[in-house]
Amino acid sequence: MDVRQIVEELGRSTDTFGRFIRQQAERIPDRIALKFETEQLSYGAYDREANRLAAALARAGGRAGSPIALLCLNSPLFLVGLGAIAKLGAIGALINTHVGGAGLTHVLQASGARTGVCDANALPALAEVTGSHGVRFLADVAPGVACPAGVRPLDDLRPGQAAEPDIPDIRGHDVFLYIYTSGTTGYPKPAIVRHLRFTMGGVSLSQMLGVEEGETIYAPLPLYHGESLFVGFAPAFRAGGAFASRRQFSARAFLDDVRRHEAVAFVYVGELCRYLLRQPPTPLDRAHRLRVAAGAGLRPDIWTTFQ
Repeated sequence: MDVRQIVEELGRSTDTFGRFIRQQAERIPDRIALKFETEQLSYGAYDREANRLAAALARAGGRAGSPIALLCLNSPLFLVGLGAIAKLGAIGALINTHVGGAGLTHVLQASGARTGVCDANALPALAEVTGSHGVRFLADVAPGVACPAGVRPLDDLRPGQAAEPDIPDIRGHDVFLYIYTSGTTGYPKPAIVRHLRFTMGGVSLSQMLGVEEGETIYAPLPLYHGESLFVGFAPAFRAGGAFASRRQFSARAFLDDVRRHEAVAFVYVGELCRYLLRQPPTPLDRAHRLRVAAGAGLRPDIWTTFQ
């Protein structure tokens, strides 16, 4: 089977993230899916939280084929939001948390979104652009926190529990995400990402890295740019492993986090690496990883620097 045939089959397939969440929750409900600093979320809990958020978004007007803005730091909320969007068959517009003012107004207007999810960190930026766009955000904030106009506390609409939504007939060729450029050469511009790309990233990279069920991939880079999302989260979730991250990247804490989370692979500024955590690599291990690195177009030295 050649690559073109695989892509064509995935394009027709209903093996998309929204359905796969439920499959993993039924198969391994108690296994850890997410690790964020001191927080952990199992596959079963992730599925339940995605259902709750999907219900809130549906009440706010989110539906299949409609863009939904996601404006959050790396967090369980970001990835639960991704799952809720997938279950609704909607399109996630991943907004750079460093964009503000006229740039933020432009992105929100151009996304076509009418509803969105944000965290408390986003409130000052949204307060600056009040009335300049049509997105009504649901904010995950503590009780009593004041929200700017056009922003509503998420818990006003999020139920205590929610049933699995009726996932629409979403296929691999359907659009899943808008991922934006940084805006250094004008206003941020979107890359259109389809479900099959997310699925292919999960399947191919989990196999290339040899990640097994229960193992952890660590990727602290911003999820809204896609590298940590496609190279870290997608293969970890596909393998039944855990995805570990932190709210903001820290070079100083990087290796401490890798060891603390017992990660077997990590993403670091453009490089994808297998981390030999449990024992020193043999010459055969090194030779194999150098061949894999060369075949993937990665720098070979990065595979040995952290061993």
